[in-house]
Amino acid sequence: MEKNTSKIRSHEDPATRFAKLFAKLYYYMAEEMYETLGEEKGTEAIRSAMTKFGEERVRSMKEEAEERGIEVKTVEDYFAVRDMPSNGWVNDERGCKYCPFEDVWSDYGELGQKLGALYCEVDYILFNSFNLGLEREYCKTWGDDICEFKFNPGK
Repeated sequence: MEKNTSKIRSHEDPATRFAKLFAKLYYYMAEEMYETLGEEKGTEAIRSAMTKFGEERVRSMKEEAEERGIEVKTVEDYFAVRDMPSNGWVNDERGCKYCPFEDVWSDYGELGQKLGALYCEVDYILFNSFNLGLEREYCKTWGDDICEFKFNPGK
């Protein structure tokens, strides 16, 4: 079955193009786990891989924070050592209204959104490992029009 895929064009910002390519890679790897292992085991394998991925990112960001003498206590501090560029994401006062990852995953229908939502769980690992207390009521991969990022530091 041929899939409708999000277009990647050479004129786009390089970080945005890479984000879309990364989202496609994640989708195909996650889809293979899901299809090969079945829904329950596949979901478990994806979550396990995402947890390891998130924990490694946290270690690296904490190492950089220490090297730079930054004590991460606020969201602003977190973004000073964040390992991923924000190029391509569009935010407003409500939250993220465009995400290149979700743009790609939405092209793969319900399964794309479901697998994308498993990826988005990494945000909890990243922010909460710095005690920023991420709370989310809305997420584009859940079918919402924004991804909400509310923080309750220390929680």
